[in-house]
Amino acid sequence: MAGVVVACWYVARFDGDPKPVDALLVAPLEEMPAWGSPPTLLQNVNEPAAIYLVTGLPGADGLFEALRLDVNSGARSSARIRFGPDTAYIPFDSAENAGIPAIEFRGLTMGRPTPHLLVFPGPGGPGFHLVDSATGVMHITAGTGNGRRTLLTLTLINSSRMPEMRAHLWSDRARRSAAFLWRQSDIWTLYLFSLTPTRK
Repeated sequence: MAGVVVACWYVARFDGDPKPVDALLVAPLEEMPAWGSPPTLLQNVNEPAAIYLVTGLPGADGLFEALRLDVNSGARSSARIRFGPDTAYIPFDSAENAGIPAIEFRGLTMGRPTPHLLVFPGPGGPGFHLVDSATGVMHITAGTGNGRRTLLTLTLINSSRMPEMRAHLWSDRARRSAAFLWRQSDIWTLYLFSLTPTRK
């Protein structure tokens, strides 16, 4: 019986489908390569109802290939943009730095001993290290106190993706919108939410 429990701890893993609550937009990003880093999220200061997503490097002319998403209609189009200082395109801020929105986990997190052949950087040969294993429900939340509300939930069983989830949570510079990027079945999906209590 103990062997079965240990085997399940190492083999049985489940990351459920995100369950958004009153999302402004849910957009599978088939145009974006899923094998690499998540796309960079940007907003044009003159287009508050549009989100721009960029992957890859700029072309010879310094412009990036971007996917433009209309928040209201979900319409998408391609664009070539330049972003950085002194441009109209402002990147979203990482929620890890901005503190908005937040992730709350309700469940059990344990360190799962995982074997390794070597440690890098530094010396060391074969051994074990601890990997966080989370079982429960993750909530992405916004607001404080009685005004706190859930934007999205995700059921996890023996998952080690919690650090990744925190790194894929963003808010725009004006703190009006929150975005969560989730990769599943080799496709990135963008979940966009309003950070105001009621949608106008």
